[in-house]
Amino acid sequence: MFDNLVESSVHRKKSATGFYFLGTFIIYSAVIITVIVVGIVWYVPKLNDQFELTTLVAPPPPPPPPPPPPPAAAVPKNVPKAVILDTFTAPKEVPKEIPPPNAAPPPNVVYGGVPGGVPGGVPGGVPGGVLGGVPGGTGPATAPPPPPPPPPEEPPPPPPKVVKRSEGVTKGLAIRQVQPPYPPLAKTARAQGKVVVNILIDEEGNVIDAQAESGHPLLVAAAVNAARQWKFKPTLLSNVPVKVQGVLTFNFVLQ
Repeated sequence: MFDNLVESSVHRKKSATGFYFLGTFIIYSAVIITVIVVGIVWYVPKLNDQFELTTLVAPPPPPPPPPPPPPAAAVPKNVPKAVILDTFTAPKEVPKEIPPPNAAPPPNVVYGGVPGGVPGGVPGGVPGGVLGGVPGGTGPATAPPPPPPPPPEEPPPPPPKVVKRSEGVTKGLAIRQVQPPYPPLAKTARAQGKVVVNILIDEEGNVIDAQAESGHPLLVAAAVNAARQWKFKPTLLSNVPVKVQGVLTFNFVLQ
């Protein structure tokens, strides 16, 4: 009997010791883990902020449902129309009743059309007509555009400002001729010969410029003064008076 009591007490002590060590291990482990977590949160503020933000941010609301699709447009039904062609066709069966000649045409009838119609056509049109034409007409609905105006006539080229004439033609237009006197100094020096003078005649026939081209120096002045006193007919070119450049020759001969 005492042996049983001793064994049961020893067994109880072993069981209590095992539970004691297990509970102590669990308590120490929980304390150590708590200290580690508190230290990490205390020394790492960013991690603490992340924990706080994670706990404070609410989840986004669900998106609204899509709107319902618009109702489909009603498609008008095409009413079939009876078509009466211009050509005569024999009936397959003899009609039992013949309508009077002045009877009104049946509804939905298009005269002169084609089965199914033509886009853009008008009632009363004929096959092969022009879109936009007038029913019963023979041409287009709008008048043809007028022809373009003729090109303007080119103006005649302007006449030259100065026309050159030969000596014979220039003298033929003269209406007043003046011969130069023989200079006394040239007679004393026995100077003689021809003096050629270039002249410029204006639109009215007056000599406005005279220049000696050749000749004895003692005879040039008399020849130029005489050439300035000549008078000519106005020269017309395309019915427009122009200036003329000519030549006069004076011959001085001692007697």
